[in-house]
Amino acid sequence: MKDLVIIGAGGFGRTIYWQCDADYANHREWTIKGFLDDRPHILDGFGIDKPILGSPFTYKADPNEIWLCALGEPQMRVKYAAPLVAQGVEFINLRTEVAYPASARLGQGIIFERKVQVGSDTRIGDFVTILSMSVIGHDVTIGDYVQIASFTFIGARARIGNAVQIHPHSCILPDVKVGDRAVIGAGSIVVKDVPPDCTVFGNPAKIVFSR
Repeated sequence: MKDLVIIGAGGFGRTIYWQCDADYANHREWTIKGFLDDRPHILDGFGIDKPILGSPFTYKADPNEIWLCALGEPQMRVKYAAPLVAQGVEFINLRTEVAYPASARLGQGIIFERKVQVGSDTRIGDFVTILSMSVIGHDVTIGDYVQIASFTFIGARARIGNAVQIHPHSCILPDVKVGDRAVIGAGSIVVKDVPPDCTVFGNPAKIVFSR
């Protein structure tokens, strides 16, 4: 049986811990070993009986370990996960209560919260996080390190770039392309392509900030 290590013991890390604790695979395929975080006392008072094992930058991985990266910010996931991938660390996909067909192609280190629906022939990259009650249409392509918040809808054939942040209750219409590192504001209805490094907001979504 494998030992599961969770990177990040903040609010999202605690959320993912409890999802893992209730997951079917817990105590069948793996057990939760603990967290990696630079803040040794961050779990104090939260009733979680798993330890902070050390820092993600200095911890020595064990071959029997499997890993999840529970960090909400895409750039933080790049910072912490990419060096570990280079070392050969094995990241798993957390798939509690997700519905996806055999034709979907999944990368590594994906976190699906509960009640996520994925359409046929959709491709999801590495270290993508999709929060609860989101729907991804058919033939969608999602890049690496993307954050998709709860109650998001992404229409058929949409293309989502790398390190994109999509905030809650957003709707991205079919065939829309969202560039790398773009940010989709909460409740936005995206009806046309979004350039890289832009923040859009509203209905219809318009550029409100560009880096």
